[in-house]
Amino acid sequence: RRDRTRTCDLRLVRAALSQLSYPPYLHLLYYFGSLMRKFKLSRVFEEGKPYEVLVKYKEIPIKVRLPLAWVDDEGRLIGFKWAKTFSRLAFSTLEPVYVKLSDGEYAKTQVFSNLGKELVLMLETFTEPPDFIKRKSVRVEPDDERPVIVELSYEGRKVRTKAKDVSETGVGVLLGTEERESFLGPLQRDLNDLRQRTLPELRVRIFLPCEVAEGKGRLRNLVELEEDVYVRVGLEVSFPKEELRKIRKYVIDRQKQIIRSLRAIG
Repeated sequence: RRDRTRTCDLRLVRAALSQLSYPPYLHLLYYFGSLMRKFKLSRVFEEGKPYEVLVKYKEIPIKVRLPLAWVDDEGRLIGFKWAKTFSRLAFSTLEPVYVKLSDGEYAKTQVFSNLGKELVLMLETFTEPPDFIKRKSVRVEPDDERPVIVELSYEGRKVRTKAKDVSETGVGVLLGTEERESFLGPLQRDLNDLRQRTLPELRVRIFLPCEVAEGKGRLRNLVELEEDVYVRVGLEVSFPKEELRKIRKYVIDRQKQIIRSLRAIG
């Protein structure tokens, strides 16, 4: 039977991390959400006008410029012509799709239909630019057939797991029940005792398909994907110059591979 006294409490880890980061701008989300309810879409979107439409696919931002064909105020739907768009596959996931209205304002939508010659989106709210276009460095999702393995070491403890995403400035990993307890347990104690804006340092080894890169990492965020099953751990990693070259080459090659796969299917 599982020993609950040794189970890592993710709420405590998140609470400690929240003291080291800035709070989200929820008031902006509520503000733009209220605008959506008050105004008709036809007063925000202009038929015939081209818009920049963005989505995250395998962690990279995909941007297309599409002309707006029609607006349905009652159904909160907007339809774009996209007969010649090569990146149809990128708009076939559950990821939210963003329509740029200005430099600081976007419409957050979900795909309603992507069949035929139109991309139909359902409006959810108005928001600030999505996080994936504000990143300092390009992030990619590894190929399932050629996974990237990450080894984390802290206070004599090691854990190995697959990378969820890789960039020049960090890595995201998925931890199961056992891994998260053995890895986050000692970190939880140190985070709770933390008195300064400094996070415990970990040794990070990233096993790329053809080589290994090493660096020093610090815990940045936690996202629970399935309760009591998986948690995504985000790490900020600093690499020596030669190690950074390995990571940069992998990210560039993987980004090209993702784009080629979109063009091939599209």
